[in-house]
Amino acid sequence: MIRIRSQFQPLAESVPLKHLGTASAESFGATLKMISWNMFKARRAGCMPDLTSLSAGVELACLQEAVLHGGLAHPFHLTSGLEWIMAENLGSEQSVTTGPKTGSRVASLTSQAVRSPDREPLIGTPKTFLLTTYPFAGGSLLVLNVHAINLVSTSKFARQIEQIAEPVAAHKGPCIVAGDFNTWNPARWHLLLKSMADVGLARVPAAAPQWRHFNQVLDHVFYRGLKLLNCRALTHVKSSDHVPIWAEFCGE
Repeated sequence: MIRIRSQFQPLAESVPLKHLGTASAESFGATLKMISWNMFKARRAGCMPDLTSLSAGVELACLQEAVLHGGLAHPFHLTSGLEWIMAENLGSEQSVTTGPKTGSRVASLTSQAVRSPDREPLIGTPKTFLLTTYPFAGGSLLVLNVHAINLVSTSKFARQIEQIAEPVAAHKGPCIVAGDFNTWNPARWHLLLKSMADVGLARVPAAAPQWRHFNQVLDHVFYRGLKLLNCRALTHVKSSDHVPIWAEFCGE
């Protein structure tokens, strides 16, 4: 298979996790506000100011294509009041890594990164999703922060969605599954929707079509065991090629 040299290359097969910053709350309050956002590797001006503003108003943040410089916590991580966990999936020769990063105002109980069984063509890039659990209402909240595989057959896409559905099906408490699912055609979209419904998840009805991807919606938030209070796509944020999704939940 032909490979193209890219700035970012896959890291070791075991995806390292970085724990950055400290959670500032012992428990979630009456409501849980969250964002899900593909940051486009922070390539656009204004990305970090936007992230600082967005994360200040939420208890949970699921970021895709987040970046980390030099493997160390930066002032943002240390002052945000959130515990950040990052799965470093790809790295560059300039010691910049990228991957999904989950922030929470409450410290996690567990964390794990899972790579897709298949790789995207040309540069051989796997995709990673990050699982974290948090104390919630006497039990635990499972959060899956997902960046789904792109530019492959629907059957390979389905294999990663099966990976995502398995821990959700096994978890007995509330769940949130959020991220960039690369659902740029109807086959992918219907497969994802059915798979999430099969494990009891409902979709947050907030959408921002991506004109670069056949005007399809790529970013989604699904939930189970929670009550959705409010949601919206934050279309005013222009510092990425993806639009953040904001949602607010409470316990059922």
